Amino acid sequence: MSRPEDGRGRADGEKVITLALAAVLLGAMPAAAQSCRAPRAIVDTSVGIRYCADPAFDAVIASQIQRIRADVRAARQAGRLVIYASTPISPRGGGVEKVNIEIAASVKARLEKAYGGGVWVLDPGVYQLPSVDGKAPGGGDYMVMWTRVLAGDDGAGRDVDMAHFTGPGDMRAFFGCGADDLTGCLARWLAGRAAGEPDLRRVADDAEARRAFLRYYAVRASAAYSAGAHDEWNIVVRINRKRALGDQIAIFFDGRAVPPAAMETEISPGYEVR
Repeated sequence: MSRPEDGRGRADGEKVITLALAAVLLGAMPAAAQSCRAPRAIVDTSVGIRYCADPAFDAVIASQIQRIRADVRAARQAGRLVIYASTPISPRGGGVEKVNIEIAASVKARLEKAYGGGVWVLDPGVYQLPSVDGKAPGGGDYMVMWTRVLAGDDGAGRDVDMAHFTGPGDMRAFFGCGADDLTGCLARWLAGRAAGEPDLRRVADDAEARRAFLRYYAVRASAAYSAGAHDEWNIVVRINRKRALGDQIAIFFDGRAVPPAAMETEISPGYEVR
């Protein structure tokens, strides 16, 4: 929907203020009590964030970190900037994991097209951890890995130039939805995919699951509702607090640079143990 130029500027300003206020308010929220029961154990990281992780995943996490760092190193050697794209993967709240992985890939493609050949986007969806001894990895296991990737061994985060947090606009672009009839657009997308995919057909045919799908992708389609993304935000904030002004990691949400206050403000934790 088009607006006069002065209206657009006012709307953009309101969005920036809203983002900053939300970050401050979320940062003031108390962390939920968490327990860490054996065989899981508390793992410390270079930015002071702690997670409850299963030692059974230590080897696969170490191997995956080597793979990711090799990919980052290849991008650096090619002279490219590195953007970390934080996109929700978990189906928590009504999402679908396979769809979220596709969305993450689409965000990577859109960012690399927008920024050009001088950029490589690190898509977390590509680096899924395998099960170990029949156990699936948990959020704490993933965050041990991603904290080491983002912050590095010294907490300075020198492998990343920018962190992009996926927002509603990124999600709508994936579904091909415009400014009008968002729920109708999502319903049509689901119906089209459900025709050939049994897992999505189960969502489409179940009234409650379909409602949860529409609710998630219409009004919660954002890193703001992801536990892992909350931790990733706080990791970048802690890195930025360590680095000199002008040398900080750029933070974008839904394609927009966040204001200075938000760049240095933590939000409510996800998997972090406090």
